[in-house]
Amino acid sequence: MLPNLILIGFMGCGKSSVGRRLAALTGHRFVDTDEMVVQSEGQAISEIFAAKGEAYFRDAEERTLGNLVGVCGIVLSTGGGAILRESNRALLKKIGIVAWLDKDPDLLFERASRSGKRPLLQTGDPRASFDELLNSRLPLYKEAADIRLDVGAMSIEEVAQALLDKALRHHHML
Repeated sequence: MLPNLILIGFMGCGKSSVGRRLAALTGHRFVDTDEMVVQSEGQAISEIFAAKGEAYFRDAEERTLGNLVGVCGIVLSTGGGAILRESNRALLKKIGIVAWLDKDPDLLFERASRSGKRPLLQTGDPRASFDELLNSRLPLYKEAADIRLDVGAMSIEEVAQALLDKALRHHHML
């Protein structure tokens, strides 16, 4: 059986879209940590950040990941900052194969800024905030990932198929 697949990467890289397609290809169930946190907290992520702060959100995110250890047959899309905590990076490895969706920063920013639902970009200079966040997280994505895929201008279908191929090769090498 194909192990769980966990998608990590910066906001705007396509984790949710690719995750849904990957779930359809594998027969796994699609799970999104952000959606799980919203459901458990009864608030949108932007509301959680505003009312309770980022640390509270990260605690909820960590609890969510902990609850997924031992669950089989999932494709997991994580929030862009899920890799910030060392404990989360360890949990991700326990859940399954961690795949980093990487993309050119300009493409990421263009996609991420389309949505007004990115609390960490609600600043006076969204691009500077974006660049600072991305640069601080790149080493953590690299550390957490079992496999990395530069998604560039690939379609969702192409990314999902390429990830599945890489995951199968990685799984057979274990």
